[in-house]
Amino acid sequence: MLKLGLRSVLAHRLRFVLCTVAVLLGIAFVGGALVFTNTLSAALKKNFSSSTADITVTPVDPVGVRSGRPATFTSDVVERIAAVPGVAGANPELLVSDVQILAPDGKPTETYGLSTYGGAWPRDVRTAPFRLLDGKPPWGESQLAVDQSTATREGYVVGDQVRVVTATKAITAELTAITTPTVSGVAAGAPLVTFDPATAQRLLLGQPGWTSVGVALTAGSDPDTVSKAIAKTIGDTVTVRTATQVAADGENALDDAFGGYSTVLMLFAGLALFVGAFLIVNTFSMLVAQRSRELAMLRAIGASRGQVTATVLIEALVIGAVGSTLGLLLGIGVAAGIRFLYQWVDLAIPNASLQIGAGPVIACYLIGIGVTVAAAYPAARRAGKLPPMAALRDDVALPERSMLIRLLLGGFMLLMAVVLYLIGLRAHGLPGAVLLVFAAAITLLGVVMTSPLVSRYAVRALMSPFGRQAPVTLGRRNAERNPRRTSATASALMISVALISGLIVIAASAKASIEQNITDAIGTSELVVSSDDPTSFSPQVADRVAKVSGVESVHRVRQQQAKVGDTTVQVSGVSDGTLDGPITAKLESGSLDGLGAGQALLPRTMAKTLNLSAGATFDLTTTTGKHRLTVAGILAPNRQLNAIVISLPTYDAIGGAPTDSLLYVELAQSTGAAQAGQAILGELKDYPTIRVRDQEAYVADARGPVNVALGVIGMLLALAILIAILGIVNTLALAVVERTREIGLLRAIGMDRPQLSRMLRVESIAITLLGALLGLVIGVVFAASVQRVMVDNGLSVLDIPVLQLLAAVLLAGVVGVLAAVWPSRRAARLDVLQAIATE
Repeated sequence: MLKLGLRSVLAHRLRFVLCTVAVLLGIAFVGGALVFTNTLSAALKKNFSSSTADITVTPVDPVGVRSGRPATFTSDVVERIAAVPGVAGANPELLVSDVQILAPDGKPTETYGLSTYGGAWPRDVRTAPFRLLDGKPPWGESQLAVDQSTATREGYVVGDQVRVVTATKAITAELTAITTPTVSGVAAGAPLVTFDPATAQRLLLGQPGWTSVGVALTAGSDPDTVSKAIAKTIGDTVTVRTATQVAADGENALDDAFGGYSTVLMLFAGLALFVGAFLIVNTFSMLVAQRSRELAMLRAIGASRGQVTATVLIEALVIGAVGSTLGLLLGIGVAAGIRFLYQWVDLAIPNASLQIGAGPVIACYLIGIGVTVAAAYPAARRAGKLPPMAALRDDVALPERSMLIRLLLGGFMLLMAVVLYLIGLRAHGLPGAVLLVFAAAITLLGVVMTSPLVSRYAVRALMSPFGRQAPVTLGRRNAERNPRRTSATASALMISVALISGLIVIAASAKASIEQNITDAIGTSELVVSSDDPTSFSPQVADRVAKVSGVESVHRVRQQQAKVGDTTVQVSGVSDGTLDGPITAKLESGSLDGLGAGQALLPRTMAKTLNLSAGATFDLTTTTGKHRLTVAGILAPNRQLNAIVISLPTYDAIGGAPTDSLLYVELAQSTGAAQAGQAILGELKDYPTIRVRDQEAYVADARGPVNVALGVIGMLLALAILIAILGIVNTLALAVVERTREIGLLRAIGMDRPQLSRMLRVESIAITLLGALLGLVIGVVFAASVQRVMVDNGLSVLDIPVLQLLAAVLLAGVVGVLAAVWPSRRAARLDVLQAIATE
């Protein structure tokens, strides 16, 4: 049986290649994700295993996930730590992100996705997270140090003038030292600029404070004992960790970070294998149908049912093994290419050999072989049921399994989808959207199960506009002849088109909603000032903008994250007058006049989530502790104010970061927006990431993230469509083999090659349109329903781009034509007499 299965694979190279490609694409993503993330994680974990401090003390951050001012502690805490028995030295450290080092041309240096960190020069080199390579330590605002990688990339040497943008101001200082990047912690390998401690606190925080303390122990001291003594001395306001614990926490953080990256690649892999499974199921169903007499002969000469089934499964096993091997090799190649790219751009990430290991290899083979064999098993089982006497007949047909169970199961799934759909529509918000997504997935599976029942009639209706010429009629009837095969081939494309059309509708609705929400929210401000990366900027920017000729007023908005109970929220501090014109705010209850000290405005959705109403009080937790606020009013949905809104004095009182996130600029009546914008940019040359936009440009840029997300998802769906096309090509190619004698007879009675090609194109188009239209209807209906339940969560406008959706259907038709090119050429080349003689 093994030799027979292997010979069958070699004898049918076409189906072997097509099925192998489907498995290969899916496994390549699995292998690439596992190998690359393991390699990069192992490289960075070297840093965490070599922590320079015996014990690290950090302040407890009550917010956890936050943006804004980091949690810090004062110098008296450092002195108390230094006095603990067993401590040889306590080195206060300051390390914050969102700093910019500018290149000699004034543009931000390229960091390739890494954050740039600012730090304080260490007092004690024993626990310092970086080392001096050249020069001398910086002193005062006129001196600084940068890491070697940044200096080398930008051509900086000791003595050069370097421009840096910090949270408080932009400065130009002399480069007095070249350092290594940080060798441990979250900043490991990232660009680094350092100042003397007092200057670092002033420039990076705007106030005294330290973000951690590195502790060196006396000889013979036990780290666990000393860490417990420090925790007892300082109390529960700090977290005390030994070097071993720091390493473990760092590795866990890396695993979490790369877990998201792996999830994205695994999503690609899952979709590729899921759609590829339809191709494999169809291929083996047709394979068994074509070889039914051969398989019956095996039964006649003594092969058991299990042996016949095993013969087919061996073919699937070979395809799965070869596809998994090639996919793993391709994934390793992709991981090696990404690693080479990181090294080529001179990122200071520690080098590590590719971490292939047993885990990725076993996972790739288990998934690849498992999916292939599982997809082929139904056909293999049917092959084993062939009776031995069937070999004596000329017209051998596989026993068709009753569709009753399939239809009942599919009908039950559709009924479940309807129930979930109705519940989702009544749920509203994110829970409703999640239920609708589940309903859509179940609907797709239900349609896959029940589509053979309606595919014959659907194909007839779809092909009626193409006329009744012989090639058209024959192509249509070929598609109608085997509804199981037609629906299975169309299902892969249906799923892809449903995803595409649904995302097109949601993306278009998101863009329209963003445009309407921002247009409605921005009132009298002609210009909006913001920053790309980092998103917050120095308050000096607003001061400079206010001095520009033609600027009438500048309104500040500051933002940071906080918590209400266990819920993470965004907090916006606004200057006086911001809600009276620059931003149009509508209240559902309460009053704007009440936004005084200790008072806040809440968006309607957030108020429902937190169960708060006008007049209620709540505790807001920030990095400085808990603060009691009173709800002054409830805001109608407003994209510009989708946060807890407080006044700037209240924002400062709760410990908000002294950096601005947005500036709304009102101009004098005689000043043009374009002219003022250029003048403002000229005043802000030291801040190259600052952007000045009028209302129209601001709205256009706000749609940017939707376009980016749609582009990434489009790549995912392009992969699914590619595999769906392979499925159509495979089905048509095998159908040509299956109908070789029929094609010979058609040629013998007068059908020419163009007519034969047209017949196969019609069959391909019929399958394509069936899948495309089913997917279009499902995608649009559920996307519109998602928009309906998310009206209060940002999707306030439903936009169905009819032209784009029609283009998608037309593209599907073109795909059908292209998919038939190679099978039709193969059919046209068949020798007529040999085709007629085929059994």
